[in-house]
Amino acid sequence: MRRFILHTYDKSKSFDLNGETALAAEPTGLGNKFSLSYKESEKGKHLTNVKPDFEQIQLAIYFNADGSNGYGNYKSLSLFLAECGTSPFLFEYNDGVTDKFCEVVSNAMPKTEKNADGIFVETFTFDRQTYWYERVEESFALKKTVAASSFPLHFPFGFAGMVFKNKYKVSNPFFVDAPIIIKISGDIAENIRLYLADMNDKVIAEISLATNNAEGTEIVIDPTTKKITVTDTVSGATRNGYGLTDKTKQSFLYLPQGEYYIGSNMTADDGGAIEMSIKRFLFD
Repeated sequence: MRRFILHTYDKSKSFDLNGETALAAEPTGLGNKFSLSYKESEKGKHLTNVKPDFEQIQLAIYFNADGSNGYGNYKSLSLFLAECGTSPFLFEYNDGVTDKFCEVVSNAMPKTEKNADGIFVETFTFDRQTYWYERVEESFALKKTVAASSFPLHFPFGFAGMVFKNKYKVSNPFFVDAPIIIKISGDIAENIRLYLADMNDKVIAEISLATNNAEGTEIVIDPTTKKITVTDTVSGATRNGYGLTDKTKQSFLYLPQGEYYIGSNMTADDGGAIEMSIKRFLFD
């Protein structure tokens, strides 16, 4: 059975569209659509560019399947959408095979009266911003860890004690660059460098921060929001960390299609961690 749920971008609040007070049906716009550009020449017509041209997602939402008047249920959804405002939020779609997400903004939320049968149903429209992706992201960390511990990218057998990794092989099978979300925490002594290299160890992108890191400070570099945030984990105070970056290099990292190495200049003496997650885009 298909299921639809709306979430704020940070997933702190959700609105379920699968109950008797708000039941989504008759969905359209869940597939992919592309805009194609061609160039005419003496030899004929040649494809020059392909880019996503997402259709709007539309859902007929029934607000009184439980026999209520429905207007209060409608107001609950409208308050949720008002909280999301004009910023993208998450549209979750489970087709019974894959649980996936895309980012949307609200486009239309009409309001009429119940029909002659007492049914209150409205068609809501959302403008889709991204391809579908899995929320369970590929995650790993550049840090010291016990060899016997469980880890998403497994260590070789036979190691004992502490193992230090500051470089990993990663891949992206999708044709769209995948954003790499980075979280830096704990004690790291030197100015922090993060890089992406091809299979010949040629660096193709890097971030250089003019700072070390201390216990109690967390730096998050998030290309999906285009923000670099420094947080004091004790007080919860945050500040913009964009000024820490070397402007001759990249501010954010994206993983192109193919296989690459991702690494840092951390050493075995550092007690902190650089954790990364790569969003897995899906074609369907």
